[in-house]
Amino acid sequence: MPNIFFCNIENDLAIFDEHETAHLKVTRKKPGDILICTDGSGNIYTVKLENIKKQKSFGKVLESKHIEEKSENKLILFAPSGKWERLRWLIEKSVELGVDKIYITKTRFSNRNYLEKTDKINLLIRNSCKQCVRYKFPSFEIINFPQIFKIAPPNTYYLDFNGQKFPEEIRNDVGIIVGPEGGFSKEETMELEKHFKGIKLGKKILRFETAAFVALSYFSVKLSKI
Repeated sequence: MPNIFFCNIENDLAIFDEHETAHLKVTRKKPGDILICTDGSGNIYTVKLENIKKQKSFGKVLESKHIEEKSENKLILFAPSGKWERLRWLIEKSVELGVDKIYITKTRFSNRNYLEKTDKINLLIRNSCKQCVRYKFPSFEIINFPQIFKIAPPNTYYLDFNGQKFPEEIRNDVGIIVGPEGGFSKEETMELEKHFKGIKLGKKILRFETAAFVALSYFSVKLSKI
C-alpha cells in the first residue's frame, strides 16, 4: 500500500497513469479524497481527487511545495547486471537508503541485458520511493564496465575482499562499485585498482546484493541519507 502517490502535473491538474489508477482503486480512494502526491522531481502536492477512470485518474492541485534534499552529497551505486530477483531486491533497498543514481553495469561475468526492462525498473523505483516517501526519485542507466571510469566521482570505492577498512570521514559525492557473483575479471580488477580504493566488509563472502546493502547502509548513514 503506497504512502504517497505519483502524478504528472499540467497547470493545476494532477494526472494519474494506469499504474497509479490501479493503486487508487486498491486503496479504495474516492472522488473528494485528499492525496499527498509527488512528481518524482522533489515536489510534493496536496491533491483533491476528482475523477477515477479505467486507465487514468485526475485531481485538482490544492497546494504544492518543493522539498530540499537532506544531503547535498550524492550516493551513487554501480550494481552488476546480475540475476533479476537479486537485482530487483538491491534496487528496492538502494532507494530506501537514499541512493541518488543507479548504474546497472555489465561486466565480464555479469552481462545480462536489461535494456528491455527499463520501464519495469523505472516503475520499481517509483513504487519503492512511494513506499518510503521519497519526493525525488533516483535515476538509473545501463552501462558497460569501461564507462565507470568516465562517470564515477573521485571519491569512489569498490568492494574487495582484500581491501581496506571503511573510511571514517566521508566528503563529497560517493560512488560504490559492486562486483557480480563471480567477481571482477583480472583485467577489470587491475583497472579498478588504478583508479579507486578497495574496501572490505569483513571475513565472510557475501552475495553481491547483500554486500552492496551493507556498504550502502554505512555510507547512507555517513551522508545523512536516511
